[in-house]
Amino acid sequence: MALKFYKAEKDGKLEIGQVIYTKHFKLALDRGLCKGCQICKLACPKQIIDRVPQADDADGKAVAPLVDIDENKCDFCGICALACPFSAIAVTARALNEAEADNRVSADIYPTLTRDIKVDNSKCKPDCTQCEDICALKVLSVDTAKGEVAVKADLCAGCTACWMECPEEAITVAKFIEGEINIDTEKCPEGCTRCKDVCPVNAIDIEDGQVFANDYTCIYCGACLEVCPEQGAIEIQRTAIRHSPVDSGTWHKCLERLTSAEGLQRELAAENAAKAQAAAQQAALKKGEE
Repeated sequence: MALKFYKAEKDGKLEIGQVIYTKHFKLALDRGLCKGCQICKLACPKQIIDRVPQADDADGKAVAPLVDIDENKCDFCGICALACPFSAIAVTARALNEAEADNRVSADIYPTLTRDIKVDNSKCKPDCTQCEDICALKVLSVDTAKGEVAVKADLCAGCTACWMECPEEAITVAKFIEGEINIDTEKCPEGCTRCKDVCPVNAIDIEDGQVFANDYTCIYCGACLEVCPEQGAIEIQRTAIRHSPVDSGTWHKCLERLTSAEGLQRELAAENAAKAQAAAQQAALKKGEE
């Protein structure tokens, strides 16, 4: 039984925690990194993550909602931290007599997202900053004196904008969330720009009153859905999530919530095929040794 629950806002972070006998569990959400999308809410098995709508800014542009978490019901499983495309959440646990905290997310239960971005600096032109300029999340920084690009890979959401913009083909990026987005412009209110206002990777554009979503750069996070005033105007279907191998029922249930029953079946089929292939290879190797 928990001896203490707490929730606090400090240093630009939402922090919730529990002290249970000799253990201190903590979840910290970085407000600066969080984009108010849907992923953590969908991933949470206890459905205790909510969104708090925010007033428009001084220029009349939409503001992404703030994430709120029920500190009395959270069990600090860490699946929200795993699923967050923006690495905005950290879940840790530590003994009260220890200074250092351990990552609460278990590699045996949950996988890690496959954040695959690489830069071949040998191809970069010294004065080129196009990748840094287009990166909406500011995970790329260019040292023009050296002609080198530094990457904060753990913060990359896999939008691929830098890859498409690079004139030297020096960058490769693989999305870790696959899917599709459809916008029914007939349902869009005239003059509405709310989805574009909050898109964290600038994947939505508006031309002549028509709203366009770029499937090449969309990361299917659902931030646009959170502020859209018309139900059914935006539809997002996540079809696959790239991650490290893991055999976990907990993860499979999370995957179904993030994608669909069909997405889970594809995942299970791929896992079974991989197991069968590994077994066949092992059998062939054993036979060769006889």
